[in-house]
Amino acid sequence: MEQENFSKEQILKKLSQLKEEHSKLNKFSGEISSKKVWTPQDEAELNLVRKKKLRTKDLIAYFENLLKNCE
Repeated sequence: MEQENFSKEQILKKLSQLKEEHSKLNKFSGEISSKKVWTPQDEAELNLVRKKKLRTKDLIAYFENLLKNCE
């Protein structure tokens, strides 16, 4: 991601959105994982959700770093 000029308020808003998204993905991942029997579709969906969670976590770290540099 390119270094962009965000205001502190924009960074905080984006962090809030990303953390909410990560929480939803985590909950959904748990729902899939808790199934007693998995279909191939469940496994593929779980892999996709895990990738999205990792990407979201990376973005959270990026914006937290921007916030530190902003202060």
